Amino acid sequence: MTSIVSRRRLLSTGTAALTLAPSAARAAAPPPVTEKIQGAPDDVDRLTIPTTIDGKGPYRFLVDTGADHTVIADNVAQSLGFARGEDVIVQGITSAIPAQTVQLRNLAFGPVQIESLVTPVLPRADLEIDGYLGLDVIDGRRVVFDFQNHALSIARAESGLFPARVRSDEALVPASGQSGRLTAVNCHVDGVHACAFIDSGADCSIGNSKLFDALKDHDGRDYVGNDLVWLTGVTGAMASGRLTTIGRLKVGRLNFTDSALIISDLPIFDVWGLSDHPAMFLGMNYLKQTSAVTIDYGRKELRFRIADEQPRLTRA
Repeated sequence: MTSIVSRRRLLSTGTAALTLAPSAARAAAPPPVTEKIQGAPDDVDRLTIPTTIDGKGPYRFLVDTGADHTVIADNVAQSLGFARGEDVIVQGITSAIPAQTVQLRNLAFGPVQIESLVTPVLPRADLEIDGYLGLDVIDGRRVVFDFQNHALSIARAESGLFPARVRSDEALVPASGQSGRLTAVNCHVDGVHACAFIDSGADCSIGNSKLFDALKDHDGRDYVGNDLVWLTGVTGAMASGRLTTIGRLKVGRLNFTDSALIISDLPIFDVWGLSDHPAMFLGMNYLKQTSAVTIDYGRKELRFRIADEQPRLTRA
Protein backbone atom coordinates (compact mmCIF):
# COMPACT_ATOMS: atom_id res chain seq x y z
CA MET A 1 0.00 0.00 0.00
CA THR A 2 1.34 3.44 -0.95
CA SER A 3 0.04 6.77 0.28
CA ILE A 4 1.12 10.38 0.01
CA VAL A 5 1.70 12.25 3.25
CA SER A 6 2.63 15.92 3.28
CA ARG A 7 4.30 17.80 6.08
CA ARG A 8 0.77 19.02 6.69
CA ARG A 9 -1.02 15.68 6.82
CA LEU A 10 -0.50 12.33 8.56
CA LEU A 11 -1.88 9.10 7.14
CA SER A 12 -2.91 7.69 10.52
CA THR A 13 -2.33 8.48 14.18
CA GLY A 14 -3.83 5.34 15.67
CA THR A 15 -5.08 5.47 19.25
CA ALA A 16 -3.17 7.41 21.85
CA ALA A 17 -3.00 8.10 25.53
CA LEU A 18 -0.77 10.38 27.52
CA THR A 19 0.15 10.14 31.20
CA LEU A 20 2.32 11.99 33.68
CA ALA A 21 4.36 10.32 36.38
CA PRO A 22 4.37 12.07 39.79
CA SER A 23 6.92 14.81 40.40
CA ALA A 24 8.00 16.85 43.38
CA ALA A 25 6.99 20.50 43.63
CA ARG A 26 9.79 23.06 43.52
CA ALA A 27 9.75 26.70 44.51
CA ALA A 28 11.04 29.17 41.96
CA ALA A 29 11.16 32.78 40.92
CA PRO A 30 8.10 33.94 38.93
CA PRO A 31 8.37 33.70 35.13
CA PRO A 32 8.88 36.85 33.04
CA VAL A 33 5.90 38.86 31.83
CA THR A 34 4.45 37.12 28.81
CA GLU A 35 2.33 38.56 25.99
CA LYS A 36 -0.28 36.32 24.42
CA ILE A 37 -0.92 36.40 20.67
CA GLN A 38 -4.29 35.05 19.57
CA GLY A 39 -3.75 32.73 16.64
CA ALA A 40 -5.67 30.18 14.63
CA PRO A 41 -5.13 26.54 13.67
CA ASP A 42 -4.55 25.45 10.11
CA ASP A 43 -6.23 22.34 8.73
CA VAL A 44 -3.99 20.00 10.80
CA ASP A 45 -4.01 22.12 14.00
CA ARG A 46 -0.61 23.76 13.48
CA LEU A 47 -0.53 27.20 15.09
CA THR A 48 -0.57 30.29 12.90
CA ILE A 49 -0.38 33.88 14.15
CA PRO A 50 -0.92 37.35 12.63
CA THR A 51 2.31 38.94 11.46
CA THR A 52 3.03 42.31 9.87
CA ILE A 53 5.73 43.09 7.32
CA ASP A 54 6.97 46.67 7.01
CA GLY A 55 3.78 47.78 8.79
CA LYS A 56 1.48 45.99 6.34
CA GLY A 57 -0.77 43.04 6.95
CA PRO A 58 -1.58 41.20 9.05
CA TYR A 59 -0.37 38.12 7.25
CA ARG A 60 -0.86 34.56 8.46
CA PHE A 61 2.44 32.95 9.47
CA LEU A 62 3.02 29.47 10.87
CA VAL A 63 5.40 29.16 13.84
CA ASP A 64 7.95 26.50 12.87
CA THR A 65 10.45 25.33 15.51
CA GLY A 66 12.06 22.96 13.01
CA ALA A 67 13.05 25.69 10.55
CA ASP A 68 16.28 27.67 10.89
CA HIS A 69 15.04 30.60 8.83
CA THR A 70 11.84 32.57 8.35
CA VAL A 71 10.41 32.32 4.82
CA ILE A 72 7.63 34.16 3.01
CA ALA A 73 5.39 33.20 0.12
CA ASP A 74 6.14 34.51 -3.36
CA ASN A 75 2.75 36.18 -3.73
CA VAL A 76 3.31 38.13 -0.49
CA ALA A 77 6.76 39.30 -1.63
CA GLN A 78 5.33 40.32 -5.00
CA SER A 79 2.40 42.22 -3.46
CA LEU A 80 4.80 44.20 -1.25
CA GLY A 81 6.99 45.12 -4.22
CA PHE A 82 10.27 43.77 -2.82
CA ALA A 83 13.36 43.90 -4.99
CA ARG A 84 15.06 40.58 -5.59
CA GLY A 85 18.09 39.94 -3.41
CA GLU A 86 20.81 37.30 -3.44
CA ASP A 87 20.04 33.68 -4.17
CA VAL A 88 20.45 31.18 -1.33
CA ILE A 89 19.99 27.47 -0.74
CA VAL A 90 16.98 26.62 1.43
CA GLN A 91 17.21 23.32 3.30
CA GLY A 92 13.76 21.85 3.80
CA ILE A 93 12.63 18.75 5.61
CA THR A 94 13.00 16.63 2.46
CA SER A 95 15.45 18.51 0.22
CA ALA A 96 17.48 21.65 -0.46
CA ILE A 97 16.56 24.05 -3.27
CA PRO A 98 17.81 27.44 -4.54
CA ALA A 99 15.63 30.42 -3.69
CA GLN A 100 15.77 34.18 -4.09
CA THR A 101 15.72 36.44 -1.03
CA VAL A 102 14.13 39.74 -0.12
CA GLN A 103 15.00 42.15 2.69
CA LEU A 104 12.26 43.11 5.13
CA ARG A 105 12.67 46.42 6.92
CA ASN A 106 10.54 45.15 9.77
CA LEU A 107 8.84 41.90 10.78
CA ALA A 108 6.50 42.06 13.79
CA PHE A 109 4.34 39.61 15.75
CA GLY A 110 3.04 40.31 19.24
CA PRO A 111 5.79 42.09 21.18
CA VAL A 112 8.54 40.95 18.81
CA GLN A 113 10.02 43.47 16.37
CA ILE A 114 12.73 42.22 14.00
CA GLU A 115 14.56 44.84 11.96
CA SER A 116 16.29 44.32 8.61
CA LEU A 117 15.57 40.62 8.09
CA VAL A 118 16.76 38.84 4.92
CA THR A 119 14.16 36.19 4.07
CA PRO A 120 14.01 33.46 1.40
CA VAL A 121 10.97 33.40 -0.86
CA LEU A 122 9.21 30.10 -1.62
CA PRO A 123 6.18 29.26 -3.78
CA ARG A 124 2.81 29.80 -2.11
CA ALA A 125 1.70 26.46 -3.55
CA ASP A 126 4.29 24.68 -1.37
CA LEU A 127 3.90 26.80 1.77
CA GLU A 128 0.07 26.93 1.62
CA ILE A 129 0.28 30.01 3.86
CA ASP A 130 1.78 33.52 3.87
CA GLY A 131 5.00 32.43 5.57
CA TYR A 132 6.83 30.51 8.29
CA LEU A 133 8.45 32.02 11.39
CA GLY A 134 11.72 30.18 12.04
CA LEU A 135 14.37 29.96 14.73
CA ASP A 136 16.03 33.15 13.50
CA VAL A 137 13.16 35.15 15.07
CA ILE A 138 12.13 32.99 18.07
CA ASP A 139 15.52 31.80 19.38
CA GLY A 140 16.47 33.39 22.69
CA ARG A 141 12.85 33.66 23.83
CA ARG A 142 10.35 31.68 25.88
CA VAL A 143 7.56 30.47 23.59
CA VAL A 144 4.34 28.79 24.74
CA PHE A 145 2.18 26.95 22.22
CA ASP A 146 -1.33 26.95 23.73
CA PHE A 147 -3.04 24.34 21.57
CA GLN A 148 -6.32 24.43 23.51
CA ASN A 149 -6.85 28.14 22.94
CA HIS A 150 -4.94 28.43 19.64
CA ALA A 151 -2.65 31.10 21.04
CA LEU A 152 1.07 31.78 21.25
CA SER A 153 2.62 33.37 24.34
CA ILE A 154 6.07 34.83 23.98
CA ALA A 155 8.47 36.52 26.41
CA ARG A 156 12.16 36.97 27.00
CA ALA A 157 13.87 33.71 27.92
CA GLU A 158 14.20 32.94 31.62
CA SER A 159 17.58 32.97 33.30
CA GLY A 160 18.97 29.78 34.81
CA LEU A 161 19.74 31.44 38.16
CA PHE A 162 16.62 30.08 39.84
CA PRO A 163 15.12 26.58 39.76
CA ALA A 164 12.25 26.16 37.34
CA ARG A 165 8.70 26.20 38.71
CA VAL A 166 6.97 22.98 37.66
CA ARG A 167 3.19 22.65 37.75
CA SER A 168 1.58 19.37 38.79
CA ASP A 169 0.18 18.94 35.27
CA GLU A 170 3.51 19.62 33.52
CA ALA A 171 6.47 17.54 32.45
CA LEU A 172 9.79 19.42 32.45
CA VAL A 173 12.41 18.07 30.05
CA PRO A 174 15.99 19.42 29.87
CA ALA A 175 17.37 19.99 26.38
CA SER A 176 20.72 20.64 24.77
CA GLY A 177 21.84 22.38 21.61
CA GLN A 178 22.80 25.69 20.07
CA SER A 179 21.17 28.34 17.86
CA GLY A 180 17.68 27.19 18.77
CA ARG A 181 18.21 23.55 17.80
CA LEU A 182 17.15 22.14 21.16
CA THR A 183 17.15 18.36 21.54
CA ALA A 184 15.48 16.54 24.43
CA VAL A 185 18.04 14.58 26.45
CA ASN A 186 15.55 12.32 28.25
CA CYS A 187 13.58 10.48 25.58
CA HIS A 188 12.90 6.75 25.12
CA VAL A 189 11.01 5.00 22.34
CA ASP A 190 9.80 1.56 23.47
CA GLY A 191 12.75 1.50 25.87
CA VAL A 192 15.34 2.70 23.33
CA HIS A 193 17.12 5.95 24.19
CA ALA A 194 16.69 8.50 21.40
CA CYS A 195 17.27 12.16 20.68
CA ALA A 196 14.09 14.11 20.01
CA PHE A 197 13.29 17.65 18.97
CA ILE A 198 10.02 19.54 18.58
CA ASP A 199 8.96 20.43 15.05
CA SER A 200 5.80 22.53 15.28
CA GLY A 201 5.75 22.87 11.49
CA ALA A 202 5.33 19.13 10.91
CA ASP A 203 1.99 17.38 11.18
CA CYS A 204 3.60 13.92 11.46
CA SER A 205 6.43 12.57 13.62
CA ILE A 206 9.38 10.92 11.91
CA GLY A 207 12.25 8.77 13.14
CA ASN A 208 15.47 7.82 11.37
CA SER A 209 16.72 4.35 10.44
CA LYS A 210 19.14 4.37 13.38
CA LEU A 211 16.11 4.44 15.65
CA PHE A 212 14.42 1.69 13.67
CA ASP A 213 17.51 -0.54 13.85
CA ALA A 214 17.84 0.06 17.59
CA LEU A 215 14.18 -0.84 18.11
CA LYS A 216 14.59 -4.11 16.21
CA ASP A 217 17.70 -5.00 18.18
CA HIS A 218 16.00 -4.12 21.46
CA ASP A 219 13.03 -6.49 21.32
CA GLY A 220 12.94 -8.08 17.87
CA ARG A 221 9.42 -6.84 17.09
CA ASP A 222 8.53 -6.11 13.48
CA TYR A 223 7.94 -2.36 13.68
CA VAL A 224 7.53 -1.47 10.03
CA GLY A 225 4.67 -2.83 7.96
CA ASN A 226 4.09 -2.70 4.22
CA ASP A 227 2.60 0.80 4.13
CA LEU A 228 4.89 3.02 2.06
CA VAL A 229 4.18 6.74 2.38
CA TRP A 230 5.52 9.76 0.55
CA LEU A 231 6.40 12.91 2.45
CA THR A 232 6.44 16.41 0.99
CA GLY A 233 7.89 19.56 2.53
CA VAL A 234 7.94 23.31 1.92
CA THR A 235 10.55 22.89 -0.81
CA GLY A 236 8.09 20.75 -2.78
CA ALA A 237 10.30 17.64 -2.99
CA MET A 238 9.11 14.20 -1.92
CA ALA A 239 10.79 11.52 0.19
CA SER A 240 9.65 8.00 1.00
CA GLY A 241 9.05 6.50 4.42
CA ARG A 242 7.34 3.55 6.08
CA LEU A 243 4.52 3.88 8.55
CA THR A 244 4.79 2.08 11.86
CA THR A 245 3.28 2.20 15.34
CA ILE A 246 5.30 2.41 18.54
CA GLY A 247 4.01 1.20 21.86
CA ARG A 248 5.33 3.94 24.10
CA LEU A 249 7.17 7.21 23.75
CA LYS A 250 8.53 8.56 27.03
CA VAL A 251 9.74 12.17 27.13
CA GLY A 252 10.81 13.07 30.64
CA ARG A 253 7.93 11.86 32.80
CA LEU A 254 5.45 12.19 29.96
CA ASN A 255 4.15 9.00 28.32
CA PHE A 256 2.59 8.80 24.87
CA THR A 257 1.21 5.40 23.91
CA ASP A 258 0.06 3.70 20.71
CA SER A 259 1.03 6.44 18.29
CA ALA A 260 2.07 6.51 14.66
CA LEU A 261 5.65 7.10 13.55
CA ILE A 262 7.14 7.28 10.07
CA ILE A 263 10.65 5.95 9.47
CA SER A 264 12.65 7.96 6.94
CA ASP A 265 16.23 9.24 6.75
CA LEU A 266 15.37 12.83 5.92
CA PRO A 267 18.04 15.52 5.38
CA ILE A 268 16.78 17.37 8.46
CA PHE A 269 18.49 14.75 10.67
CA ASP A 270 21.82 15.65 9.04
CA VAL A 271 21.14 19.36 9.50
CA TRP A 272 20.49 18.85 13.21
CA GLY A 273 23.54 16.56 13.59
CA LEU A 274 21.43 13.54 14.51
CA SER A 275 21.88 11.18 11.57
CA ASP A 276 24.36 8.97 13.46
CA HIS A 277 22.11 8.43 16.49
CA PRO A 278 18.60 7.06 17.08
CA ALA A 279 16.53 10.20 16.65
CA MET A 280 13.07 11.51 15.89
CA PHE A 281 11.19 14.75 15.72
CA LEU A 282 7.86 15.33 17.43
CA GLY A 283 5.23 16.61 15.03
CA MET A 284 1.66 17.68 15.63
CA ASN A 285 0.27 14.15 15.93
CA TYR A 286 2.06 14.05 19.32
CA LEU A 287 2.06 17.73 20.26
CA LYS A 288 -1.69 18.23 19.91
CA GLN A 289 -2.26 15.50 22.51
CA THR A 290 -1.03 18.07 25.06
CA SER A 291 -2.81 21.28 26.03
CA ALA A 292 0.37 23.37 25.78
CA VAL A 293 4.07 23.04 24.95
CA THR A 294 6.67 25.54 26.18
CA ILE A 295 10.13 25.93 24.67
CA ASP A 296 12.49 28.10 26.69
CA TYR A 297 15.47 28.78 24.46
CA GLY A 298 17.32 30.54 27.27
CA ARG A 299 17.05 27.85 29.95
CA LYS A 300 17.19 25.10 27.27
CA GLU A 301 14.17 23.25 28.53
CA LEU A 302 10.87 21.93 27.23
CA ARG A 303 7.56 21.73 29.07
CA PHE A 304 4.53 19.64 28.17
CA ARG A 305 1.18 20.31 29.87
CA ILE A 306 -1.88 18.08 30.22
CA ALA A 307 -5.41 19.46 30.68
CA ASP A 308 -8.10 17.63 32.66
CA GLU A 309 -10.77 18.58 30.16
CA GLN A 310 -9.07 16.66 27.36
CA PRO A 311 -10.77 13.24 27.37
CA ARG A 312 -7.90 11.48 25.57
CA LEU A 313 -5.33 12.46 28.19
CA THR A 314 -4.91 11.07 31.69
CA ARG A 315 -2.45 11.58 34.54
CA ALA A 316 -0.86 8.85 36.57
